[in-house]
Amino acid sequence: MYDKSYMKQFSSYTNLLALMQRYSDFRESTVDMQMAASEVFVENTIRTNCYLLKSGYVQITDISKYGATYLMIGGPGKIISLPICNAELPQLIQIKALTNVVITQVDFEFLKKVLQLEDPHNYVTINYLSDLRKMLYHEVTQNTVAVRGRIIKFLVYLADSLGMRAGDYQVWLPHFLTYEVLAEFAHCSKPHAVTILKELRGKGIIDTHRGQWAVLDIRELQGLLDE
Repeated sequence: MYDKSYMKQFSSYTNLLALMQRYSDFRESTVDMQMAASEVFVENTIRTNCYLLKSGYVQITDISKYGATYLMIGGPGKIISLPICNAELPQLIQIKALTNVVITQVDFEFLKKVLQLEDPHNYVTINYLSDLRKMLYHEVTQNTVAVRGRIIKFLVYLADSLGMRAGDYQVWLPHFLTYEVLAEFAHCSKPHAVTILKELRGKGIIDTHRGQWAVLDIRELQGLLDE
């Protein structure tokens, strides 16, 4: 079995950048792209690029011929697009900046060369697929519960995957979380999202400080999923 913590460390933005910088064609094969919050970039994945998120948060959506399908949220250091098997890739993906972001675009042939030489055990690919599987499972299970459950599940996901620990059980949620964002990812109306968050706030499970949401006790929030 693989050590998840080691794979995550090996696949981090900092480590991948260090590996790529060992090669003389690094500069001609990479470029940093800046995007403002709410800006959208559409990429044809038949092309030979992949994307590493240097800073900020993005939403990735498949917008191919079968209609828009949410894929994942990417946080700082994440690989947000890595071509693996052409036949299984969506032809078009939309990358939407949830905050101001910097994305490093890497020529795939260059990255493939680096990974073949520096990552013979395929840790980067396995870690990417593991993260993608987790996100897809989350999205599928979202469709099997009522609105209240979807909102709670999304908050738990944000706390586990993108939150910042402030104590044993308190977690700061990402700055991009608003009622509108929550409603979009929970597939419900904004008023419904407001009502559920008001309930959670009244129970002392979540709160805000200077516009940022925090889970005050992640155990209580997770416990609501069992009700």
